[in-house]
Amino acid sequence: MGHEGVKDVVEPLAIALIFTATTLINRTQTRDSRWRDARSPNPELDTTPLLTPPLTSEQENPRIDHWLPYPDTTRFRSSLLSRFLRKFPFILEIIYWALTYWPYQLLRAASAKYISSSPERKSAIGNTSRKNAERVLNIEKWLGLAFEQRFQHFALTRWKKWVLKTMCAFYLAHICVGILFLGYGYTYFPRSKYQKVRRTIATNNLLAFAVLTAYRCTPPRLMPGSYGFVDVLHPVDDEGGPNFWASNPFQLTLAAMPSLHFGTSLLIGIGLVVYGGHWLVKILAPLYPVAMFFVVLGTANHWVLDCVVGVVVVAVGWKANWLLLGLRPVEEWVFWLCRVQKPVDETEIRMVDSVD
Repeated sequence: MGHEGVKDVVEPLAIALIFTATTLINRTQTRDSRWRDARSPNPELDTTPLLTPPLTSEQENPRIDHWLPYPDTTRFRSSLLSRFLRKFPFILEIIYWALTYWPYQLLRAASAKYISSSPERKSAIGNTSRKNAERVLNIEKWLGLAFEQRFQHFALTRWKKWVLKTMCAFYLAHICVGILFLGYGYTYFPRSKYQKVRRTIATNNLLAFAVLTAYRCTPPRLMPGSYGFVDVLHPVDDEGGPNFWASNPFQLTLAAMPSLHFGTSLLIGIGLVVYGGHWLVKILAPLYPVAMFFVVLGTANHWVLDCVVGVVVVAVGWKANWLLLGLRPVEEWVFWLCRVQKPVDETEIRMVDSVD
């Protein structure tokens, strides 16, 4: 079983385990005092009006003017699902993650399918992406940053085989690491800061998809052999032919720019240093983006400038993540239609989520 085969088995199990563990750790029976109803001092009385004004600045970002009035859901406080969500509030974070991750992946898959559906289109976009990659490489040479091939050659010839396998596993495990980070952040970060990080990740996905669609770029591992790169993640099969992933119509390979692997790892590292609840976490956190930078180069999945643009995407996402708060009325209406009251953390009410 190749790297991707192992990933398809281990990754879902790891994701399920992390989500389950974090849900149980953050169950409210161990933190009863933190979870209260956000709107009604006596939620058992169903006397609140259908529509309520936008949340106060202490509850949401003060720069947001909600464009749609939304309903008060305290009347559904006693429903079975409302009580379940109050007891296991991290369930909502799992839903938010799914709404962040799967649309991005499905858009990538749809884009790949569109490219591969026509041989002429596939050839034309392939040529364009290679030319774009050559432009990236030429800019790197001009800036003195074109050391990807030298580094991978050094890794392949000087390092032991287990080191390369560890690099591949490290690259493929980034989703699990990201989920572990969300679980840790939900448990130990100030709630307003955790929410800002979570919104940033969602915004980054939107920005990254726009960039990779506008600027198709071939990763180093798929460049012609004359460039000297080796595809260590997807080698040829036992008969010497292309593997499944090389011809998978749903695998978007022409998307080196930007590198969310590195950009997100930097966000994780900085988040843990600034908001982490343990000194050992703060000390080790910077090693993650450093390791990811060399891993994406050693596996020939990204150019150096891909990493630079990945950082820019994260920076823009951090500044613009408050735009997602504009969807708050839609979320409230969804809860109302489902006859569910959204659990609100007491710390969320007290803190002002200022946009730095």
